[in-house]
Amino acid sequence: MKNIKKLILGVCLILSMTSCSSDEMKYEPSVVRDYALQLNGNPWNINVGITTRSIFVYKDNGQYFGNYSSLYRFALEKGSYKFIASDIPAEMVPLPVNLNDFIVPQSINADQKVNLSAAVPYATPFEEKLNMNILTRTGTLRLKSKDIVADPSYSVIKTTVSVKRNGYKVSDETFVKGNMTVSRSKKTTTGGINYLDDFIVFQTDEAANNVTVHIEFMTADLVVVKTKEFEGSFPILGNGVTNVDFNLNDADTPIIKDYVVTINGVVQVK
Repeated sequence: MKNIKKLILGVCLILSMTSCSSDEMKYEPSVVRDYALQLNGNPWNINVGITTRSIFVYKDNGQYFGNYSSLYRFALEKGSYKFIASDIPAEMVPLPVNLNDFIVPQSINADQKVNLSAAVPYATPFEEKLNMNILTRTGTLRLKSKDIVADPSYSVIKTTVSVKRNGYKVSDETFVKGNMTVSRSKKTTTGGINYLDDFIVFQTDEAANNVTVHIEFMTADLVVVKTKEFEGSFPILGNGVTNVDFNLNDADTPIIKDYVVTINGVVQVK
């Protein structure tokens, strides 16, 4: 009888341990250990010692879950997630929001790149390698004057760029369509000689989304002396530069037709 009691006690102990082990396995987190980041197709990672957390994790329903460094492995509860990454996380994700509502607006100052990967699905047990390619969703419109003769009638150049895309939706990598203008005023002491200005706007992808440019020439008191605009429109490539060389001071040219467009170093034919 004594041996039978010991046997029953042993069986109960084993069953108890098995049950505990099963519960632990049920709630045991999985470790994200094998992942690689790229920036526009090139391998990328932050330098060791920098505290920037480049990876953002969302639950499968879009709910924000957490923010992690790309330097270290990290554990997540079992489940399905969506991951995004950025090399400039503070600028891209200033506040945690639901992924389905996450829209990056066009910078009103046209001075902010948008660098974000696609939202990549990833589920436990995280056995396959996670690859995230951070893409630049914006490009630069660079306006540069070729003038060698100054025009002293103005001292401020106000340039307005009209765009057809005013936001980027992260969850499905689409752009929000909507007319918007971004403007910048620059003082000139050279009557327009050496004028140069960069505008960072969303990539256009197709001609219907190209940007247009309007210029106002003003006195120091912001009185408009004259206005000009470019004939035609300009494409913007993601992570690219659309350079426009032109004369500001050609007389009797309210419509600027004589200009040269170079995209990523390649001269474009009108």
